[in-house]
Amino acid sequence: MPETASPTFPDILGYITGGKRHNINVAQVALAVRPRVVRAGRPFEAILLIQNASDVNVDVTATLQLPETDAKRKPKRFLTKSERLVVGLRPAEVGYVALPLSCLPDTAVGDGYKVGMTVEVKPLGKPKRVRAAEGGGEVVMEDLSDETAARLNDLKKLQFSAQKRGIMATTIEAGFAVMSAQIAHIIDFKPDWVSLWKISDHRDDGLLVERYGDGLQLQVLPLLKRELVLQPLHDETLRRFEQAGYPLQNAEAHYIAKLMTVILEMANPRDETVDPLADPLYNVALTLKKHAEGEKLPLPSWCKAMLRGLDRQPGTQPLDLLTTTIYDDLLRDAIRAGFHCVTQTTGEALGSEAEMTSYGERVIGDLTGSGVRSFTDVYLPLVLGGVIFYDRALADDEQVGEALKGIAAALRARQSEVNEDNEVIFQMAVKIIDQTIFKYGYRA
Repeated sequence: MPETASPTFPDILGYITGGKRHNINVAQVALAVRPRVVRAGRPFEAILLIQNASDVNVDVTATLQLPETDAKRKPKRFLTKSERLVVGLRPAEVGYVALPLSCLPDTAVGDGYKVGMTVEVKPLGKPKRVRAAEGGGEVVMEDLSDETAARLNDLKKLQFSAQKRGIMATTIEAGFAVMSAQIAHIIDFKPDWVSLWKISDHRDDGLLVERYGDGLQLQVLPLLKRELVLQPLHDETLRRFEQAGYPLQNAEAHYIAKLMTVILEMANPRDETVDPLADPLYNVALTLKKHAEGEKLPLPSWCKAMLRGLDRQPGTQPLDLLTTTIYDDLLRDAIRAGFHCVTQTTGEALGSEAEMTSYGERVIGDLTGSGVRSFTDVYLPLVLGGVIFYDRALADDEQVGEALKGIAAALRARQSEVNEDNEVIFQMAVKIIDQTIFKYGYRA
């Protein structure tokens, strides 16, 4: 028997079926016919609901078993083009197989028909249970997307069965009725697999931490070093801003990438030195430790996206995710941290948390949508945050003076963009860069 892991994942299947289930290896299944009352000559579907109760991938083979005769003992009244479907389920995933079938127009009317489904389950690893044989945790609708909730409630209207057939207990069956033929529009059902729920779909990050926390701690955090992430982030930042219609100078991309690198290195601090500008939110290693002790703490946006990426894109290298699917989330964290350190350094009131969040979402949207508007979107707080955090992520061969002179020159080159609306930001940038240059003993 597989070991039982904790916590118990939500019992999606039980929510749909009212608790009916049949356990086959590490899968839980139930069967329904849609619609349950079939018109002779019309197509209908066998719906096999499958819930992976383990923390490993499983392959499930579903084979349809049709009634051999109708109510008048006439054979071969029921037909199907696809009697078998093989699907792969991710850890803890829930979904359903839909296999189409039909009956001939002269099929005898009756309400005692049964269709069966033989199910074979093959775990692709050493499984641990994340759901008990009797079910799982409560389904909290607020943790589901509106689309997922709607799908579950639609399926909940069906009459599912977990009735076993045969001594091997690998076939379940569900009843349906056949009524007299009626002219109607033909529906072309096709065999299909529909995923209803995966760990990465859940809004409760605790499930993702439970499933991927060890991998995050052992395989992802050790990679988040400046020598591995700074240059790829620099190159991706250059590319994205150019694509958004606002090409950056190398110095500007350097400081934005520097800020993002600092955020990543905060996830697994090299030492315990207290940094007055550091935010505990970004210390992922500490959060994972406290989570293991039973506490639930927030995670930075990039980390949530990384956990979902590990679930949705298995096998993808974590560093590749940083510059692709989770870049926007890392930028979101960088904007938040940038505002925090600029506010602390300058003493300026830059707006409420809600206003700064809204500003950041607009900048991220502009990068992929309507285009970046002005140097303000680049410098506040991204470049300036990178300048302030500069000495937290110095590369071994980095020329501090040259980099600082480079950003001062880049800002001067933006002089022509200054207007009445952004002059205050320009002067703030001049002041912060000059102070940093003075701190390191250089002249611009």
